[in-house]
Amino acid sequence: MIIENTSTQKSESSIEVVFGCLVKDEINRVKYLCSKYSWYKENRYEPTYPKAIQEKLDSGESITEDDISDAVKSEFDTSVNEKEISQTKKEWDKIKEGFFQNLKTLNLPLQKKYFLSITKYGTGGSYGTPNRIQLNLNQTNRSSFTIAHEIVHLTIEHLIKKYKIDHWTKERVVDLIMNKFFPDNKRLQRNPEGADKISEIFEREFPNIEKIVGEISQLK
Repeated sequence: MIIENTSTQKSESSIEVVFGCLVKDEINRVKYLCSKYSWYKENRYEPTYPKAIQEKLDSGESITEDDISDAVKSEFDTSVNEKEISQTKKEWDKIKEGFFQNLKTLNLPLQKKYFLSITKYGTGGSYGTPNRIQLNLNQTNRSSFTIAHEIVHLTIEHLIKKYKIDHWTKERVVDLIMNKFFPDNKRLQRNPEGADKISEIFEREFPNIEKIVGEISQLK
């Protein structure tokens, strides 16, 4: 489904997603995951860690940077990563044109390039501003839609910060946007507080995302 574009952004401008997988990125990824271990547990996420690191987390042992580096290097497989990147690109190519056309209808700033790291670790997808995406193929069978989901996150993150939106409300807004873009692949994660009211505001004000997020921020 392509939404009518009333955006002032030029439709012919190209946006590129650059795929890669480097051992140094995987090491930094696992360092970050370890630093957020408590947050993931509190929010009932189950990220993937290297086997040796998972064993240390389960036993409550301390983890050093050398532990992380050694664990990642022992599991890193360049040939497997290259195959996964090739397959993921093929899946992404099927939806990218329509997705970016729809994304431009939100009339929000977009990046010219997004850098995507294929990873074995973490949750299905995650992002880092302004243009970084991590995709864990071990935790998602919807790789192309996960990429789109994370790009939507990056597109609205400045509004999420501006209006101090909590995590699960943020996820609901992204899910609702994705469901507009891909009505044949609708998906909602767990319900945030005020889920029905959020949906009501969204349907009334879409595609004005700032107005949507601003009104949601006032919900009690």
